[in-house]
Amino acid sequence: MRVPSSQVRVQICKCVVSFYNMELPRKLLSGYQPTSANYKIQMAELGGLAETLVLSLALVENQLTEKLWVLKALQHLSTSGINCRLMMKAQAASRICLYLNGVDPSGQLVFRSSEILWNLLENTSKEEVVNQLSSLECVHALKEVFVDLLMHGFRHYDRQLRNDLLVIATLVAENPAAPMIESGFTKLLLVIATFTEVKIPNPLVKGLKLTYSYEDFELKKLLFNLIRVLSKDPCAVQLLSDNDVMPALLYYVRPNQKPGFHDWSPAHYEELQLHAIAVLASVAPLLVNKYLSCQANTLLLVFLEWCIGQDAFFGQGNSFHGTGGRGNKLSQMRYSLRVLRSVVSLYDDAVNINLCDQGAISQLLDILKYAAEKSKEKEDAILLEIQADTLFILSVLCENDLHRKLEQKNLCNIILGILVEFCDNPKTTSHISTWRGEKDQTAANLLIQLWRQEELELGVKRDQYGRIVDMKRPIASNFQKQQEIILMPANCPSFAIMEISENIRAKLYSLLCKLGFGNLPGLSAKDFVTLAIIQHYIDFKVGEVWSELCAELKEEFRPVASDEEALKVISKISEDTGRMVAAVQTEVLEHQHQQEIQEEEETYAKIKAIHKQKEMVNKSWKNFLTRTSNYEALKKAKRLQEKSIEASGSKSKTQNRTVHSTDIKGLNTTIGSGRLVTVESTPPQLIGRPLTVRDLGLKNSSVCEGQAPVARGRAHWQGDQRALTGPAARAKPAPDAVSDRTQLPGRTRCSADRGARQKPGSSGGGASPSPQAPLPPPRLPQASRRRARSAAAPGMVRCGGAVLRKYGSFIDDLRLYVRGGTGGMGYPRLGGEGGRGGDVWFVAQEKITLKSIRERYPQKRFVAGTGANSSVKALKGEKGKDTEVHVPLGISVLCDDGKQIGELNAVGERFLAARGGLGGSLATNFVPCKGQRRVVRLDLKLIADVGLVGFPNAGKSSLLSKISHAKPEIANYPFTTIQPQLGKIMYTDYKQISVADLPGLIEGAHANKGMGHKFLKHVERTRQLLLVVDISGFQLSLKAQFRTAFETILLLTKELELYKEELLTKPALLAINKMDLSCAKDNLNELMKQLQNPQDFLHLIEKEMIPANTLEFKDIIPVSTYTGEGIEELKARIRKSIDEEAEQENEEYRKEKLLLLQASEEQMSRS
Repeated sequence: MRVPSSQVRVQICKCVVSFYNMELPRKLLSGYQPTSANYKIQMAELGGLAETLVLSLALVENQLTEKLWVLKALQHLSTSGINCRLMMKAQAASRICLYLNGVDPSGQLVFRSSEILWNLLENTSKEEVVNQLSSLECVHALKEVFVDLLMHGFRHYDRQLRNDLLVIATLVAENPAAPMIESGFTKLLLVIATFTEVKIPNPLVKGLKLTYSYEDFELKKLLFNLIRVLSKDPCAVQLLSDNDVMPALLYYVRPNQKPGFHDWSPAHYEELQLHAIAVLASVAPLLVNKYLSCQANTLLLVFLEWCIGQDAFFGQGNSFHGTGGRGNKLSQMRYSLRVLRSVVSLYDDAVNINLCDQGAISQLLDILKYAAEKSKEKEDAILLEIQADTLFILSVLCENDLHRKLEQKNLCNIILGILVEFCDNPKTTSHISTWRGEKDQTAANLLIQLWRQEELELGVKRDQYGRIVDMKRPIASNFQKQQEIILMPANCPSFAIMEISENIRAKLYSLLCKLGFGNLPGLSAKDFVTLAIIQHYIDFKVGEVWSELCAELKEEFRPVASDEEALKVISKISEDTGRMVAAVQTEVLEHQHQQEIQEEEETYAKIKAIHKQKEMVNKSWKNFLTRTSNYEALKKAKRLQEKSIEASGSKSKTQNRTVHSTDIKGLNTTIGSGRLVTVESTPPQLIGRPLTVRDLGLKNSSVCEGQAPVARGRAHWQGDQRALTGPAARAKPAPDAVSDRTQLPGRTRCSADRGARQKPGSSGGGASPSPQAPLPPPRLPQASRRRARSAAAPGMVRCGGAVLRKYGSFIDDLRLYVRGGTGGMGYPRLGGEGGRGGDVWFVAQEKITLKSIRERYPQKRFVAGTGANSSVKALKGEKGKDTEVHVPLGISVLCDDGKQIGELNAVGERFLAARGGLGGSLATNFVPCKGQRRVVRLDLKLIADVGLVGFPNAGKSSLLSKISHAKPEIANYPFTTIQPQLGKIMYTDYKQISVADLPGLIEGAHANKGMGHKFLKHVERTRQLLLVVDISGFQLSLKAQFRTAFETILLLTKELELYKEELLTKPALLAINKMDLSCAKDNLNELMKQLQNPQDFLHLIEKEMIPANTLEFKDIIPVSTYTGEGIEELKARIRKSIDEEAEQENEEYRKEKLLLLQASEEQMSRS
């Protein structure tokens, strides 16, 4: 096309066109044959002629004639798929689209360009063509040409071309990247789609009028389809709302009262109507507020009422949306229900309440009956869809608002009838048999429960176990028994037959017959008792019919002897059947009773065995004491000691003696007011020599574990403080007063160093007392103990010989009584409904504790408000006031039987603890229902980033006080921490990490030994674990076995594993404490070897101590809370571990979002 001559260019294009319209020459030269047209077309494809002509369009841009010939040539070439692919390489779609709005009086430019675009869409990838047309320039060109043809095109040809361009614009609108909104094309199309219905003047369509021709009919359908496409674009939702799309679509939701509606023919209007309602199902969920403001629910319900009416209307059924609607209104009903389903599936309270207030439930039931009757005439997929949509809408409307339900019995009757029909399909019975409801309830159990409920309502007599009482008429209701004998014609059904259709027992019997009476799962003994009656339902019904027949005969006639005998035999057969069923029921109950007795005997045998085992253990312990100690000597010494202490407790001595200060620095305790009790040591002359530590079996144990050791000298007690006076306060320990702990082979104890590393005036968790510190006081005799206990300050409790403060600042378990409000009274005379009772809600909030709940509500009883009664002024009573109970975060809500029913972990989360009762209505004889009532337990589990786990005296509290600002109680005896403590590690960049100091564990904590479960449950919600281990090992008491640091780690892992295996999957760190001891370095080297190769040492350890899975420690950090060694490194390692876990969670979250994005893109590309 670079030749300068215009004629040559035109001739080239004519040659290309001639390939497709070639005529044979009139005279053929001898020896030559003409070239076939196919050959020339193939040569054009191989030579890339189509691509060249597309590129040459730029050279003939200003020459209209040459441009038209080039487009004509491309129009012929684009009929080939190969040529179309070559043209797409040269960006043919975008290039040709830009020429659409060029100046051309003949109109050929638009026609040929649109034809080429259509060929490209048909012969190549539609996505590639749409991507090339999605530029802003192309969209503007499409818009200008479409508007020009719409406003100035009056020919049949112009209108067809306009519709073709609208189809292309619709394909472009499906691409989210296309600038349809930015170019204003979307707004223009929406105005054109809605201006004939909303009648609102708009300058964009000024002077535009549709002619109601076939082309304008197609235009209307294409515009409706465009609205459906735009509803998938979130950016177009606001435009749909602003341009009155909702009122325009609802314009068609009205009955077809005229043969021709306005200027459309009946067939055209029906097709537009169905198309509009189908599009409404896509738009309505996006514009809920507009939907409600336009009263769409009312319009749809009125339209559905017309659909099931009997007026003379016959659908054409010619369109795509009119499938199956010829001669009926099923298509209109089908798409109207689709609209309702789309809005109801949002579970929006405003929509559902609006529907219920307008009586949608009863109307939907009428539709369900109508569809069921139609399906009997002819089974159809459309009728099945109508039934499924109706049932779904009913289930949503009845789900949350029980007081708005229709009478439950009617709904249950309808559903059971549908199930009976469905059971004709063998596959349905298998689905029903495998169905499981709440608490794993089976279908058979549910059906039998419905049977019992129906019999209770009918007043059928049963004993307390559900057995038959009346053998003659086992299933007769109270009404049947009170009914007088009515003589009826032979062709009329008796009352026993009529009764079958009025209750649901016949349908229940039919269902159970199809399921089979044998091998029904999930049935109790009570269910089997009822099942025996159901199985003979037909036999009992036959007996009722014969009973009625006999009564009518005796009323009118006197039977002869033979007939009377026959009637007696028939009656006896019915009674025998009743007795047989009663015998079966009794046998079932006896079997159940025997089984319960057997289970009780087995349980009692287990309890007896456990009790016997405990007695053997106690007896073995007493034998051990008798063999290993001089029990009689100890007992005699104890009696002498108690006499001496009582003698030293006189008031005269107390007044003459010096009273020393009880304020001992560093104990961090509060002194309670109380009497002073003077205690003297045991005189040496009573036993011949001074008492030593070994004589009284002195042990360094917790004050909560038995007797306190004897101290020499005199002690004055006030509250829980002590101070020594006399020579015992200054004297050094006797040479024989040494610890009786024995050195175990291969285990190094560092007890001698514990006093040396204790700072003066302070004590650390797990640290031994200083040699200069006073020994604990002796155990008082009974009289002195009573005086000391009465002198103790309020809030103090005595534990094992010492006075301790009772802890009352932390509660992690609280039992509450909750009850929903009672509903309001109904108004029978006017059919008014009482208000529903209020609900009880648990709401999670910060800065709330279980202690504050107990103090604020000492009764621990929460009852919601009562619903308002119905009255003349307000037929619908108001709902009762809800009660909200603010609870702390991390709360688990449990039933009284221990089953968890809810959890509250985030601020603002709500849990419905007790639902209010229904108000009085027709369904309840206008009597209100009581609210739900139950006892619940609030179980608190601390939420922290790091949890400190270890045995007592490992130094956890000391470690928490070093790494955070927390001030837990620290002392030199085990179980100093009896409550979880929370602290926060503060970093220089203002990062905060919460740390929980959990009370010490003991062996057997997983089995709730000690306070195992109350302590271990707090470990569940910590993100990471920090095990704290004493490098010198651990021994709870002299009776307990000494454990090395390696054994301590294995025991802690075993306890966590036995309590809950998931705890071992948490990230874990190991802090080895008390590295200031002299033997710490050697013990640490040995411990590191054991941790690196644990398999080499496991054979030396008891099998019960070895866990199935071991904890993998991210870091092992030696520390000393006494000297501060390793504390900063530990804080850095904790920060690093928390940051790594957070980064890993963020990475997983990003991957998940990326996969969702990719899946959505693939779905959009497929659609």
